[in-house]
Amino acid sequence: MNKVNELSTLCGIEACAIIYDQNNPQAEVWPSDSGVKRVLSRFGSLSELERSKKKVDQEVFLRESIEKSCDQLNKKMEENRKKEMANIIDHFIHNGEFNSHLMSKDDLNVFSSFIDENYLKEINQKMKEMQIETQDP
Repeated sequence: MNKVNELSTLCGIEACAIIYDQNNPQAEVWPSDSGVKRVLSRFGSLSELERSKKKVDQEVFLRESIEKSCDQLNKKMEENRKKEMANIIDHFIHNGEFNSHLMSKDDLNVFSSFIDENYLKEINQKMKEMQIETQDP
């Protein structure tokens, strides 16, 4: 009941709850019997489209939550992969060591793509700037 009250207050929405307990024949309601009737009446007066617009069942809710979590996980994995590649480059720059034998073929392909995406553009831009500087008297 507290959660429904908090949800209603924090989100500024009309809400109600009817809870049945197998040990208690009397249903527990929030905010009151008349409040529940008012909310249900208002909900019932909406068109079918309006009623079903944001309504989800447990299965849909869980599926959407899982999809969202998977997307977040994939983004974090990509961020971590980029950080790993940056660390490898940093290690090479500072120590002159590159342990390609510790990397799989897929890792090397990702590493190559990472360099292409993040460093070649910058290098090409600097080379163009240097050419312009040397051409200007």
